[in-house]
This record gives sequence, C-alpha cells and structure tokens, in this order.
Amino acid sequence: MIAVAACAGALVALPALAVAGAPQQSPPDATADVGVARDTAGLQAYARRVSTPGNAQYRDYLTVAQVAARFGARPSAVRAVRARLARAGFTGARLDVTRGFLTVPVPPQRAQELQRAAASLGPLVTGVEMSARAPVPRGIANTPTPGGWPTRTGTARGCAEGTSIPAPRAAAQQAQYPNSLAYVPNQFQTAFGFAPLHRQGIRGQGSHVAVLQFGAGYLASDITAFATCFGLGTPDVRTVLGDIPVANDPALSPGTAEATLDIQSVLTGAPDARVSVVEGSANASTAELFSLALDARKMGGLPDAISSSYGYCEFLVQVSQEPGTPGSGSRVLADWVTAAAAASGVSVLAAAGDSGAQSCAHDVNGIPVTQPDLLAQVTTNWTGYPASSPWVTGVGGTDMVLRRDNTLRRQWAWNDRTTIGFPPMAPGTQNGVAVTTFPAGGGTGGPSLFYAMPWYQAQVGIPGARRKTPDVSMFAARSLALYCSARAPQSTGLDGPGCPAPLVGSGWFSVAGTSFASPLLAGGVALANQVGRRASTGRLGFLNPLLYAAGAVGAPAITDVTLGNNDVLDTRQCCWASPGYDMATGLGTVDIAGLAAVGRRAG
Repeated sequence: MIAVAACAGALVALPALAVAGAPQQSPPDATADVGVARDTAGLQAYARRVSTPGNAQYRDYLTVAQVAARFGARPSAVRAVRARLARAGFTGARLDVTRGFLTVPVPPQRAQELQRAAASLGPLVTGVEMSARAPVPRGIANTPTPGGWPTRTGTARGCAEGTSIPAPRAAAQQAQYPNSLAYVPNQFQTAFGFAPLHRQGIRGQGSHVAVLQFGAGYLASDITAFATCFGLGTPDVRTVLGDIPVANDPALSPGTAEATLDIQSVLTGAPDARVSVVEGSANASTAELFSLALDARKMGGLPDAISSSYGYCEFLVQVSQEPGTPGSGSRVLADWVTAAAAASGVSVLAAAGDSGAQSCAHDVNGIPVTQPDLLAQVTTNWTGYPASSPWVTGVGGTDMVLRRDNTLRRQWAWNDRTTIGFPPMAPGTQNGVAVTTFPAGGGTGGPSLFYAMPWYQAQVGIPGARRKTPDVSMFAARSLALYCSARAPQSTGLDGPGCPAPLVGSGWFSVAGTSFASPLLAGGVALANQVGRRASTGRLGFLNPLLYAAGAVGAPAITDVTLGNNDVLDTRQCCWASPGYDMATGLGTVDIAGLAAVGRRAG
C-alpha cells in the first residue's frame, strides 16, 4: 500500500514503509510449523480438475474437512510426530484444519533442538519453519494525485473527504501535486462493473470475504465512518483471532492503515458482504493465517475469497536469513493451504506489490550506496510472493482516466516514474548512512524465480517456462479515499503504530497500491458468487483458469490494458503492456458484471 495524507489541494509525502524496526505485538514464545507427510501431488491434481472450466469435475468442490481427510496427513503420522516432539519437551502442537502441518510453541533458543527432533522422524516430517516477523504491507511513499476527476457522486453531506478543503502548501508541493483528490467508491463501482450488479440488488448479501492481517488492527468506528460517508449501509465486519489472545490495538500496531484499507476496499465493491479480519501477531506465519481463514467453525462459515496484501519479493524469500523473511518451508506450507482452498472452492488473491518489475526495491527500502552488489540484485526482475504462487491470483496495478459518467476512458500500467515523472532512483540518507531510495511506485510483475509455468498460462500460449505475474490488475495508482483515525500520541503512521496524521480534517487520506486492488477484486468475487448461488452454478473458486480462458477469447470479463510499463527503475528489462497477456498488467483489469456472467455460464 502507498499512502499520503489527502484533502483537496495538497498531498504530503510520508516515510517509506520499512522492513525492519516496526513495533511488534508478539506472543512471548515463537512457534514453529512442522510439516507432516501428506499427499501434495494428489491435492494439486484434484484442485486442478475442479478449477478448470470444461473438466468433468469442474466445481465438484470438497469441504475442507474432506480435503484434509483425503489428502492430509494420516492420523498415525500425526500421532508419531506429536509423540516424538513431546518426548523432546515440545508439547501443545496444534494440527491445522487442512492436516498439513503442526504448529508448535518453541522458545527461539530451542529451535535447533526442535529441528533435531523433527529430523529424527525422517520422511514423516517434510520440513520445519520457525515463525518470524511477518511480511510487511506492500507499498512505498510519495504517490501524488493529479486532479481533474470526473463526477464524484454518492458522497454524503458532511463527509470531509467529499468536500474541497483548501490547505496551505509550498510551491514545490503545488507543482508536484496539483489539485489533488482521491477517487471515491461510486467511481470504482462504475468503472469496474460493480454498479450493474448493485442495481440488481446484488451487493454481497450472504457472501463472505476474509482479509489477512499480521500484527495490524483496525478501529470499528473508522469503518462505520467510511460506510456512512459513501452510503454503503451498515458494515458487517468481524475479527477472527489467530495466535493472539486479544485483537491488535489499532492505535499501537503497525499496519493499521493497511488493515483499514483492506476492509474499506472490500466494502467498496461488496458493501453487504461479511468481512472477516483474520488477525495474527506479527510473528504469525502466512500458512497459519491462510489455514485459519479456511476453518469454517472459527470463521463462522467458509469465505468466498481470501485476500492478502502482505508479501515479499521472491529473491528475499530465497536467500535471506533475516527475521521476518519467510523461508522455503513456510512457502511450501502456504502453497499446500492455497491448493486446499482451490479444492474447496475458495478464491485466494494477493497483492502483487508496488515496486513495479523490481519487487525487491520496496522490501530493501534503503540500500547503502557502498553495496553495489545488493543494488544490482534489486534492479533485477524479481516478482513477489505469495502472489507468484500457482494457487493464488496475483493482482497488479493500473492507472486510469474516467469519463464524466465514471466509465473507463483510458487505462495504462501503473508507473509513477513515467506518469508523474519521479526519478527512478534518488540519493538520500537513512540513519546517517548514504542510501539509494526508490520514490516511484508501480504494479509489480515479472517471471517467477520459484515456479514453472502453470497449466492455465501454458494452455493459452503464454511464452516462456516460468510462472508469470500478475494474473490480472485493478486500479492502484491513486486509490480510494481512506478513513483512518486510530492513533496514539506516539503514532507515526505507515512505518509505525496507528494511522498517519491527516493533513486536515479528522482522518481522510488518499491511498494507493495493489493492497487496494486485491481486496477490491475479492469484493467482486463475493458478488459473482452471489450470482452463482442465485443461478445454482456454484462458486468461482480458484480464479486463474477461468480468467485465462476468458482472456483468451476476449470475454467482457477482461479489459485488456495495452499502454505503459511497470519498469519503475528504468532498467529497460521488464515489463511493457501489450495486447493480450503481459507482465505489466497481466490479462488486464476485471469487469465484475462480466466476471459474474462468465462464471455463471462456465458453471
């Protein structure tokens, strides 16, 4: 997510999100995920069949319990692993709902003992991953909002964001951020095909979207203020706790703006859907929160879609041993859980990232000028995980101009460097050290370091041997008006606790990033599934096979984007928008009414 304080007339840049140094809300002891032998190949084969239009088993979903019983670890294997860990002094192991792994409380100083105990079990254990600080919300600072927007209807009287509030600004700011305003919900609803369904009374009733949060909280009154302002009704937002006894304090937790954005983004598209905020500590693993979101008992029902706005560039996932970077074991377990979601008919979406074709640019943030080797790695094309998982729909970013009736006039790949003229790299200092910073934002995309090309990309003739991201995109350049007011006296905003202080008013901001695009599309899935329930054609489930099939035949569900690139560092390596699939915007943007129609026909 990218965010800047916004009111009519001025925008103020905020510090970049940092990978290290953010306040933590963690349980006293760390945990480890211990993978138990399971039928991964069988699960993936089944998930592929039920997710591919035209297959005889298309949408023949299993319940999560059936997935676990059919493909998960055998009871005898679970008992053997539990017993061995208990003999080594590790008790309290919890089996996840998909029967893929055990989560074990373990003090960090005993991590090597746990590794030895697990290794003694041979093939019964498929790996051990210590939980560490979670991925940070995607995004960097400094996203301007050039103005001149079309009609902005739907804003209630007295809603601060919906009025033109003059604010003093320096001459340099005026040149950089002329007449700035954020788009508001009704504009997204019209531009991306939510509005035709809303007019039919399809607003997400009976649908359910989960958003994952690592160490981040939200203020319920902020959600109500947003919904009231834009006439979205009474929001149904509930918190589901993972490895924490109480909800994260929004005034004290990092990522509060991220959690608030995710919820408000879903409600923009599906105002009557239930939103479950799956909250874990900053130490929760990605696999743990994905698995919790599939626990129908704890969630009060299986969600239609799960959206995550958190991630890391693949390069850091592979090589870094720093706390907070998921290792290969965590990635394998998260892939298992997302395949289980596909087999159960749950759509999983993830923000592709906000650093263009160079995802590591955000995650490293400030690179010492004296480390040219690291700088060279960052400028190489690395995409982001978990958006790159073959079982996840990676959602990239676009920019747009609307007509007076708020329909799309023009779209292009989000890239602040080319659209706004930001420099690709800039000198600066961080803690007194000379660093190179990356002021430009853009939708992340490129070839995967980890994964071979999945069947749904190969079948439509996409060249190459590697998984490519993003799959699709939604608007991310200058996102919706966010209301976020939770703050303590020490709140510092995006890279610290609480919400950023607004420029004027009580809590309105203009925000940007693919962490708006992913939950917005998740809201669209909620509407499409509501249509499917009415027509008895079932859930969309894993989106990618359907989306690529629709894109190949020019279905109205996909609007191709053929302008711009996401090369924010100006390396001329990757990636340009073009007719058909490209690694700047994927297949293009999604029209939700078209998606619902395609999904109904396919079912």
